[in-house]
Order: sequence, then structure tokens, then C-alpha cells
Amino acid sequence: MERPDPAAPGSESRAQPPRRRFTDPALALDSVIGPGVELEGTWRGTGNLDVHGGFSGTLIVDGLVWLRPESRVSGELVVTDLVVEGTLVGSVRATGKIDLRATCRVEAEIEAAQIVAAEGSKVEGRITVSGGADDVVAYSERRES
Repeated sequence: MERPDPAAPGSESRAQPPRRRFTDPALALDSVIGPGVELEGTWRGTGNLDVHGGFSGTLIVDGLVWLRPESRVSGELVVTDLVVEGTLVGSVRATGKIDLRATCRVEAEIEAAQIVAAEGSKVEGRITVSGGADDVVAYSERRES
């Protein structure tokens, strides 16, 4: 089936671009903590960070941090955006969005402008939404990461 041309006259109401995840533009992750790697200390940087292993300490990233299902992170996180699929213990402050996926296990104080939580996510702690939203947005995962 051919999609309507969004530039065609009169197509404004019928052709809507597909909705994208906020992580789609950031799929090129700049740094990786690989599986089996355990780091401790302070990590500061800009760009996006993909975490498959373990990290303990302070993580300050001006960019997206993606905690994959096998990740184990404890400490203080100060980030722009955060996707949590693994285990997180500590505190998080995000200036943007936090996405708590169905596989996450979180024990933390969480603050962000926007927070979404998938059905099945496990969260214990205090959540503060500072971006003017009334609540955490819940969703059911319908597609693969």
C-alpha cells in the first residue's frame, strides 16, 4: 500500500508522519560500557552512553544514557535523558525524559521533566515530575526496543 504524499495539496489532514520514540535520533551511541565490564568512580561527558555492564559511582552525562537489560548501575546519575531496562539503585536527575521499560528494576529517588513507565516495570522510591505533567505516563510495550 502506497503512503499518501504529505506534500500533496489537501493531504495535511490525512497524512501524519509515524510517531517516533525520543531515542530514535540518538541510536548512534557515543560510548559503551560493555557486558562484563565493571566500572567504579565518576564518569563525566557529553554525548550518549550505552551501558551493558556495571557502574557504581557518579554519572554525569549531557546526553542520553541507556541502561540495557543486563546493566547494574548504582549511585548518582545526572543526565539529559535516561532509558532504564536494567537495574538501577540510587538517585537520578534528568533534565529531559526518563523511560522505565518493562524489564527495569529501580530503587531510586527519580526526578525528571517527563517520566514514562512500561507495564511490568518495578520501581521503588520517590518520583518527582518537574516538567508540568501531573503524573507518570504508563504504557504497554508494543514493539521491540
